[in-house]
Amino acid sequence: MLKARTQNPVQTTDFCFTRVMFDVSSGQVVKMADLPVADDMDFMGGIGRSFKIVADYDVDDPFAPEAPLVLNTGCLTGTAFMTGLRAYFTAYSPLKRTLTGKPMAGWSAMSGSFGRKLMSTGMGDLVLVGAADAPKILVITQGSDGPQVSLKPAPEGMVGAQVSERMKILNAQYNNPEKRQFPAHFAVIGPAGEHWQTVWMANIVGSTQEMVMTGEEKYRFAGRLGMGALLGCKNILGIVAHAAEDVRREGDERLKAIDREIGRGEQSRGFRNPHNNDGLGGTGKNEHMLDVVGVLPFKNFEPRGENLAVPVHLETMRDENPAFVVIDRGCFGCEIACHQDFYAAPEGGRDPDWRVARQNYGAYLGRYEYEPMELSGPNLGVLDPHDNFILARLDDELGFDTISVNVMLGFVMDYNSRGEKPIGGGVQFGDVAGAARLKEDIAYGRETLLGKGTKAISEAVGGQGFAMHSKGVEYPAYLPQTNPGYPFALAGGHMSMRTFLLYVTDPDCQPESADYWVEQITKNGWAAIAKDLHGGCLFAFTPPPQVAEGISSAYGVPFTAERVLDATYRAHLLGMALEMKQGATRDDYEMPREVFAGERKGDLPGANFLSRELFEEIRDRSFDYFKSELTRLGYDRYIA
Repeated sequence: MLKARTQNPVQTTDFCFTRVMFDVSSGQVVKMADLPVADDMDFMGGIGRSFKIVADYDVDDPFAPEAPLVLNTGCLTGTAFMTGLRAYFTAYSPLKRTLTGKPMAGWSAMSGSFGRKLMSTGMGDLVLVGAADAPKILVITQGSDGPQVSLKPAPEGMVGAQVSERMKILNAQYNNPEKRQFPAHFAVIGPAGEHWQTVWMANIVGSTQEMVMTGEEKYRFAGRLGMGALLGCKNILGIVAHAAEDVRREGDERLKAIDREIGRGEQSRGFRNPHNNDGLGGTGKNEHMLDVVGVLPFKNFEPRGENLAVPVHLETMRDENPAFVVIDRGCFGCEIACHQDFYAAPEGGRDPDWRVARQNYGAYLGRYEYEPMELSGPNLGVLDPHDNFILARLDDELGFDTISVNVMLGFVMDYNSRGEKPIGGGVQFGDVAGAARLKEDIAYGRETLLGKGTKAISEAVGGQGFAMHSKGVEYPAYLPQTNPGYPFALAGGHMSMRTFLLYVTDPDCQPESADYWVEQITKNGWAAIAKDLHGGCLFAFTPPPQVAEGISSAYGVPFTAERVLDATYRAHLLGMALEMKQGATRDDYEMPREVFAGERKGDLPGANFLSRELFEEIRDRSFDYFKSELTRLGYDRYIA
């Protein structure tokens, strides 16, 4: 939360924020202070502040008690800006590592309602160090003099439970659904996070308003880079943000106009249901879009043709399969409603009128979001819609990053198909029962290697040439054969470097031109992380002028698009400096050998332009540019 330091603030430095350092070992607040905003990175928040915090720590072991885990929000989190809900977890990641094995800094973002409740407690930044001696929950409470932080024993039944049971326990203890009183929201780990020693891809699961009100398993996730493992190593099973009074900046009339454009305008059309202001279908539409041109990840990122996954396209399941009823829903206060929730058709069948069908449906089956459905479906050779939902929902229950765990499984299946000594019980492409069994074995600590991620597995057993990651972070569901920008992503490959769809969507794309890719990486791609400072939603696709006007409306001080971009660029360069602080060199910015032209996965019908020589030119020029820029800004002081 940002608080004014003067009665009538006229600039961003007239604000401050509360930073709390909490020692989990002792269960005590070490320090709490109101810090003045020093610059636009401080004001915007999120990784703009948390990168500065972790920069002051020397971390060789991400699980060491003294290693920090930072939790904070952005300046638009909890405001009326549509949809300002995000919270951020920042740390040195167990997955993202240099070639020499040192952990690199990164973050994971969570939407839902946890962030707005955290902001309402008065918290600015929470820095967690230490580790509890028994399973605990961390409770952050709105107090008259600022946020109150305490540790409590984990409630009975939480240890070893799956995510839905943990949420149910906390919801019953801290909310009153019968009286429709919901002062609290939650962030929890699942069994995967409890077994952090062998599961480095555990996520943190956040509650939503729909979940606390209905009990349905509707969550949002801080998925990437193993933040759930880091919370687990501190022996914290869940965090409660409790605020009896919601604090919300409403802004002026400008914000109402911005919200109308975000919710109903062209910028969010791609993420809306067709029945919602002529939407294009949500993130799930990408499966069809990529499949028809032969670049949909299939059997570990190796599509050998087009239309390989038609039965599990969103459009097929929504429009042609009478077994399903689809209802679009949104996060708290959001009109985009990008969630495409699938329910079983009721007894007697689905009503042909979609309006009636929305009122009469059976059991909840799952949410069709592109990443979970694609990577647990076609990329594993699974083409049955029900099986696809089963595997995707299992990730949620066990507390896995759905991207990392399924890319890892795709690697294991690929490995087993090549005649090597089988790993993971010999699981093969299309083996749904085997995949589910293996996920449970990993989450509960029975399988001790595979949960450490694709990088660690391939280093142990071989197969680095088809291990789909850069810097230890598994690729999202977009072919690396079409995206030489992946190595320069600071966190998730598509969320922190926006070059992943240019090959398909940019009419001016010049895929064989190094100049084209260097320009996109160094001048444009990094701008995607603006949302990881200000707290707004990715799917609002808010351009910098809109963000700046929203900030000005909410806080009553001038702000500009140029300042949004400048703070974002500085955060990106600081993130790269923190990678180099850990010893990363240009050799760390790498891609697996088989994605290059002339190799097994590099000569695909739909993509075959990325030669090794082209990649190295793009990589070297981009690396040299960014390194000179971080030196210009003084961030080279962090580099050993």
